[in-house]
Amino acid sequence: MPMFGEKEVKEIERIPLSNNTVARRIDEMAEWAEDELIRRVVCSKYYTLQLDESTDVQGLSQLLVFVRYIWQNDAHEDILFCKPISRGTAEEIFNVIDSYIKEKGLQWKNCFGICTDGARAMCGKNSSVVTRVLKQSPCALWTHCSLHREALDSKALPNDFKTVLNTAVKIVNYIKTKPLQARLFQKLCEEMGSLHTSLLLHTEVRWLSRGKVLTRLVELRNEVTIYLEGKTEYIESLLDKEFILKLTYLADIFSKLNELNLYLQGSNESDIFAVHDRIRTFMKKLMLWRSCIDDGKYDCFETLETFIIENQVQPKTNVLSAISTHLSLLKNNFDAYFGEEMKKLDSLNWICNPFQDRLPSSMSTKASEELIDLSEDTSLKNSFNRKQLTKFWLSVAGNYPCLFDEAIKVLLPFSTSYLCEAGFSAMISIKTKYRNKLDVSNSLRLKVTKIEVDAKAVMTKNRKQIHPSH
Repeated sequence: MPMFGEKEVKEIERIPLSNNTVARRIDEMAEWAEDELIRRVVCSKYYTLQLDESTDVQGLSQLLVFVRYIWQNDAHEDILFCKPISRGTAEEIFNVIDSYIKEKGLQWKNCFGICTDGARAMCGKNSSVVTRVLKQSPCALWTHCSLHREALDSKALPNDFKTVLNTAVKIVNYIKTKPLQARLFQKLCEEMGSLHTSLLLHTEVRWLSRGKVLTRLVELRNEVTIYLEGKTEYIESLLDKEFILKLTYLADIFSKLNELNLYLQGSNESDIFAVHDRIRTFMKKLMLWRSCIDDGKYDCFETLETFIIENQVQPKTNVLSAISTHLSLLKNNFDAYFGEEMKKLDSLNWICNPFQDRLPSSMSTKASEELIDLSEDTSLKNSFNRKQLTKFWLSVAGNYPCLFDEAIKVLLPFSTSYLCEAGFSAMISIKTKYRNKLDVSNSLRLKVTKIEVDAKAVMTKNRKQIHPSH
């Protein structure tokens, strides 16, 4: 949703464009958006938090917090605040959040969820941020970001695949990080009529880095081999069929992991049950792919199969065994990272399917009575939409308060910290090495907020008379 309508844009364009005036208007509009957000969150009986920290271009740590809340019978999410922190300890991070919550008149008792990554300061057992939040709000649910768990899982590689990945990254860096080499390689690709004219740079902090880097290297491996001839010993790897077999497999499996990752990035619009469904599906596919490899069928990995057919290669037993082992490792890691949470929420399956006959054994008598009433309501059954679970429970909150209270505490919490990741990306475009003294909080709020700022209300509130530029 755009922050300003055409009318508001015209009014803002009339503001004299001195640096001080622009900065003041940004502050005023950001403060208005923040005040409106706080008003909505205060009115909401429930809210959940998503938080992360990162370093800006100055090397300064920034704490970014998003909030999800109920407003006008729907769930909304927005940036709560961005503040610099000095040490990044659990105590400092919590104190910054706690001070903001109290300053703005929010209640910890209404906080029913917190989503973070797996860093010790965030979720350690004794004195982490999560531990301190749970002391303030014992009913809150902590969620370890699904994106971080999936990323940790995908990093698990047997040593022989680690060697292939590291060599591939070195090959890319040899060409990509040197401007002259990159230009010469581009020229070669253009002369050869290649589909692509450049490799992609690998970086640990980008979710989709590995899959895209390896896929592009596989697509340009002939061009890279020609270019590297006589320049580096890396060419020996590109001429080794066993190396290419492992490389094509890694390109395929990381592409599949990328597809899962992309879904998780968009899972802020999905509920935790939908996330678990997708994870379970992927785990089952991992076992299917392992069976295919064990049976000598390679069509589940397109790039690998294409290389085998085009080059008439018969993969050796050690290569197939390594692939099978890696697929089992991935499945076991998904079990370790998600299994316990999945089992815990299995007992709450009535939330995503309230029309089943079986009553949960752990449910109170009052809630059980409400579930029986709801499950026999034909009109609700006919209008039920699994893809709009939160809206459904909000719509029945008045008639089934016990069920709603339990359901919303599970559905409202964030499943990933992707909004924070996107916020940090936005911060990079705002606070560059040329604008490194900028206080980023208000500019960032205006860039990412979903609240439409009422420019007229801002002007009226601050009693500022808008004059045309001289």
